[in-house]
Amino acid sequence: MSLQERVRLPATLTDRGDAALPAWPMYVLLAGFPVWWLLGAAPFAPMTVAAVMATLMVLRRRLDLVPGILPWFAFLLWAAAAAVSLPSAMSLVGFAQRYGNLLAVGIFMLYYINARETLNARKIIGGTLCVWATVVVLGLIATQAPEVRLSTPVGALLPPALTSNPLVHDLVFPRMAEIQRPWGAPEPYERPAAPFPYSNSWGVAFVVMTPVAIAALGTFRSTWGRAAILLLLAASVIPALATGNRGMLVGLCVAIAYVLVRMGCRGHLLRVAALGTVAGTAYFALVATGTLEQILGRQKYSDSTGGRFSLYAETLEATLKSPLLGYGAPRLEESIGVSLGTQGQIWMLMFSYGFVGLGLFAIFLLSGIFRTWHARGNTGLWLHSVPVAAAAIAAFYSFDVLQLTVVALTLAVLLRARPFSETLA
Repeated sequence: MSLQERVRLPATLTDRGDAALPAWPMYVLLAGFPVWWLLGAAPFAPMTVAAVMATLMVLRRRLDLVPGILPWFAFLLWAAAAAVSLPSAMSLVGFAQRYGNLLAVGIFMLYYINARETLNARKIIGGTLCVWATVVVLGLIATQAPEVRLSTPVGALLPPALTSNPLVHDLVFPRMAEIQRPWGAPEPYERPAAPFPYSNSWGVAFVVMTPVAIAALGTFRSTWGRAAILLLLAASVIPALATGNRGMLVGLCVAIAYVLVRMGCRGHLLRVAALGTVAGTAYFALVATGTLEQILGRQKYSDSTGGRFSLYAETLEATLKSPLLGYGAPRLEESIGVSLGTQGQIWMLMFSYGFVGLGLFAIFLLSGIFRTWHARGNTGLWLHSVPVAAAAIAAFYSFDVLQLTVVALTLAVLLRARPFSETLA
């Protein structure tokens, strides 16, 4: 029995399951992201594209799986069951939106795994690079025009009953920056957020996409293309520091340190020395210019760390009262005025879907990391650092559908490459 036959699990319904899945839906999802955002349709794009992909896979009438993908769908089944814990029929709307995004992420992975004839690692890296470039460019614009808010066609079409909701309003009339004025601060904090509603979301996106941008340096054949990536990498420091996002710095440090250690173990000492020199120079520049002190200084006026730990304790205590299925979705705790199940992916999963749901998600992420431990080449190492960094910041930050899509697709690339001996560069 060949390797391919051992790892492929076909579910053939007819004998006409050999048609190749087209690549264009993935291009629409990733390379088309800037257009979706400008239209105000970014919140609806993932489920729309996922519906198209699911239709194409059904018409193809054959589904191939690879080891490491099934825990995600076990997680989806458990999350669906958690709907019984919702407090009212109205809360089904928010649950459906969140669950639809999780289902879409699973469909994206399945589509990539089954589109071997048309999609490869380089195309996923290129598509993710388009999203990363959008994040960086909009972050730069936000540092210069923080108070600008975009008017979009979708926002104009939606009824006022929907756009009056603060979150919906921020999604369809996106702002460039999140402007915070904590009590006692000498001046407001203007933190880049676009193309997301919150600055923390910008930081999470930057963490999970920057390693992919670095990996793209090894896949681009064009000198001009590599130069453009290097220029954007240098320019991205400006909006990244402007966010004042400590967790983002932690995630980036984890990704870079991880790659350096793995490169050192593989004997690539010159590359380790070069990357270490760049990272060390950047650190000392942050300290010497006072930028790092400025980022950490936000704690003087906003005790976000202390507030988070208090919220974590409340969330854990509440989950212990409903440990299996959780509560279906985050809930406002009126005594503290904050929703439990926010402030971190781990806490959202635990509160919404119980300890079992959290465990299934952790199995997917951690088993995926271990299964793809031997990712080949420098490109493989940088891609592998994406789920590693995601695991490192999951306790502090929630993942929007786009960030989760990047993490899941990166794992799908690595999981598919292993059994089929695919190249990543």
